[in-house]
Amino acid sequence: MSLTRRSVLTAMVAAPVLAPAGTAQAAGRQAPLAAAVAAESGATAALNAQNRFDLRAQPVDLFGREILLKQGRVHQQVAFDPVTGLAYVTQLISDGRKLADETEILPDGERGRRGDLCVNEVAPDGTVRAVMYVRGVGHGGGLGVEHVDGRPWLWLETDADPVASGFAYGKRIGRVAFTPDAIVDAGSPLIEVFEPVPGSSHNTPSVDVVHGRIGVRHGAPGAEEYRVYDLAAFKNRTFTALHTFPARYRTQAWCLYGDLLYQNEGGAYSATNPRPGNSWWNVYDITTGQIIERTFNTTALDLSHRETESITVRQTPNGPQLVFGFATQEPGPRQMALYGITSTTDGTGDHVPWTALDYDTATYKPNSDNYIPQYRQLGNRIDIHLRLSRVNGAAWTNGETILTLPPHIRPNRTQGMVGQITGSGVTDSLTVRWEVLTDGSLRIFDQRGFTGWIGLDAGYFTS
Repeated sequence: MSLTRRSVLTAMVAAPVLAPAGTAQAAGRQAPLAAAVAAESGATAALNAQNRFDLRAQPVDLFGREILLKQGRVHQQVAFDPVTGLAYVTQLISDGRKLADETEILPDGERGRRGDLCVNEVAPDGTVRAVMYVRGVGHGGGLGVEHVDGRPWLWLETDADPVASGFAYGKRIGRVAFTPDAIVDAGSPLIEVFEPVPGSSHNTPSVDVVHGRIGVRHGAPGAEEYRVYDLAAFKNRTFTALHTFPARYRTQAWCLYGDLLYQNEGGAYSATNPRPGNSWWNVYDITTGQIIERTFNTTALDLSHRETESITVRQTPNGPQLVFGFATQEPGPRQMALYGITSTTDGTGDHVPWTALDYDTATYKPNSDNYIPQYRQLGNRIDIHLRLSRVNGAAWTNGETILTLPPHIRPNRTQGMVGQITGSGVTDSLTVRWEVLTDGSLRIFDQRGFTGWIGLDAGYFTS
């Protein structure tokens, strides 16, 4: 689903149209979105694991361009006001920036070591309408928005301990009203503090206002855990988790929606992470804690830098939309590109398409169009499907490399598979050994020197 600069028209159909806040026009245009949220809230209590966003659908480009926020750092997370549709985006304050109440410029990297964030308020056309600064709260990887008494209230991490190097992360969850140009420090009475897991680290929240839930991710790297709570109970400080399960894979951002949790991972393009990169979606069924889908993200492969960052669900007049983003531009300052998927899948049946693999057509030929080399991914499992013959009819050689798999599905260790061979002229075993190596080489091992076709109709390995 490679996406270049797409027409913004499709995105605008799904996006609420907003006038400046406080006008009668804005209030009128908020009504359809608020009604859509209310209708969905009354219609169903949960979006379960059999009704999820179709991650193979073609995304739309929400802005039609990459957006420059108020800081030059990568954006961390985005969340949308469920009434106005305005986006709120976190990013670390840039080096060299001095805020209104500061007397000196902090050393480079100090903002990250202290956990000083800028929250951008962004209109649907990509205009940054206002900013708010929250210092000493964390890295900004979690964000949620409620609309209460006519104001957006932000849920984010807070109370980060400063670190000597790297980044500071929040120990607790905070709730604060978004106030343009305000500067609020951790520990301020303006931040309502919640401590669902005392003594925990790396806390990030996600709020699902449609289904009345809040999720919390916490724990040191390598030992992270998700907990899901009733939102009303959480606000009353009743921290009885409805669901608890371990997190898997390195995570850039995550969001909760109904009975599903969407998590993305991936780093920026580099010499060790060349295009198409390593961006993945992981989908959990929170009722079991199991990952029910793991899909490689091929959106907008042409972006410069392309670092996986935000993911959230927003409400639109056309229904809920999964929104995800990349930090872009090399060299910086970094910009933000957001994309959305509205299509859903029922999660039943074989909806995972087969993808063709490149091979040397001058050397090999498939038995028919039904047997061209293909793969598909089901979670960590990579299925391979092929039946090939030699174009010149020569015998197969032991250890011959048939093709090379693309980088995003190569395993981290050599793995073996059992395939099939033609029965014509073969009097012993009709099986053959295959191996896939960490460099993507798919090899056949057989010392019989037979001719005819070789197959891998039911072969798979884990990625």
